[in-house]
Amino acid sequence: MTCLSERLQSAPADAVVWVTSSGERISAGALRSAVAGLDVAAWRGKRVALAEMPVLSFLTALVALDGVAEALVLLPAEETGPARETRLGLTRVDAVLGAQGLGLLPQAGAETRDAPDASEAPEAAPQGRALAAPAAFTTEWLLPTSGTTGAPKLIAHTLASLTRSARRGAPRAPLVWASLYSLRRFAGLQVFLQAWSEGAPLILCEDDVDLGERLQVLAREGCSALSATPSMWRKLAMLPQSDALALSQITLGGEIVDQPVLDMLARRFPQARITHIYASTEAGVGFAVRDGIAGFPKAYLAPDVLPVGLRVGEEGHLWLRQPGATDWLDSGDVVRVEAERIHFVGRANGSINVGGNKVMPEEVESVILELPEIAFVQVRARASAVLGSLVEAAVLPAAGAALDTELKRRVTAHCRQRLEAFKVPAFVVSAENIRVNAAGKMSRDRG
Repeated sequence: MTCLSERLQSAPADAVVWVTSSGERISAGALRSAVAGLDVAAWRGKRVALAEMPVLSFLTALVALDGVAEALVLLPAEETGPARETRLGLTRVDAVLGAQGLGLLPQAGAETRDAPDASEAPEAAPQGRALAAPAAFTTEWLLPTSGTTGAPKLIAHTLASLTRSARRGAPRAPLVWASLYSLRRFAGLQVFLQAWSEGAPLILCEDDVDLGERLQVLAREGCSALSATPSMWRKLAMLPQSDALALSQITLGGEIVDQPVLDMLARRFPQARITHIYASTEAGVGFAVRDGIAGFPKAYLAPDVLPVGLRVGEEGHLWLRQPGATDWLDSGDVVRVEAERIHFVGRANGSINVGGNKVMPEEVESVILELPEIAFVQVRARASAVLGSLVEAAVLPAAGAALDTELKRRVTAHCRQRLEAFKVPAFVVSAENIRVNAAGKMSRDRG
């Protein structure tokens, strides 16, 4: 697949490509007609940034411009003003396109103030008409990431690098895909491209839709394959709307995938295959684990076991080397080798300094989540005049439990049994809700 439109051109006309949140089904034939009716000549060989627009318009732009534009810059929809200007300052662009930049299809049911209505859209081409000329460029995709320092970055990929691990062709059991990641970010694009590669429908929801409402849409439209971070899976599991989901494929990544979240998903969705994907915007997809055990087999470190090279550095960091590359990339993830398993401990830049001792919040969270009374926990630093920082655990009890004095004592006692003294939370407080950032990852500030 040299460009996205190549896959579209070969798809049966009546095959459903996308399903909108209002229930509209976009067929391959209808999408071919819409893309063929767009005038993309002005953008041939240009560097084009895609700004905020409805998700249907955004994906249509990707299909129309991949192989036509020299580069596509994917701007996070939630970023405006100075943050967006910082992103744009990282690369030269010829145009920034919003919802009406290509006369794209507006998202059904969405605010269309900046998008054309049906009468303004280009005349649709007959379904038998071929798309525009074959790909003239190997389009560079510039994807947003916060980076390990929190500074805005854009990481370069191509369609080939983004789809290196995607399955080709329809799976044995047809899937209907959806993502709780933004489709503008690496993890969300992986879901879009997986569905696109295997010819499976993808359910589309806007990024700002309430999670409960989104789950209702997914259940109604028959979602059977869903991808999200562990934090989002924990949040999903606490909502009654999740009971209506009938999942056969669960994918999770973006954060440490610990045993409690794997066990929770196995209990709630016993018919589903659970896949932990280890990937990053910078390194691409590293590997997948499907055995239901936290971490990954030590055997993955051996040469030629995986397409990507893996090694553990002297400081316990996991390093990766992509196929054909000579340089190794420090993932920033700290791991621990235990017998024949490699376990993730936390992010190197996210530790809490307690009197000169480093505490990985993720390690403490995993221990606390071993308690069945705890549905969610956020471990963070609390300033201390004596030790610099102390460990604070904000917890959300499971249904039927209350964060009373006895439960706080249980949390502390359990941590003392499983952790070194300096890692034990000095404070156990109530968490009002699960706060995640735009990438679906837990927000660790105390705001």
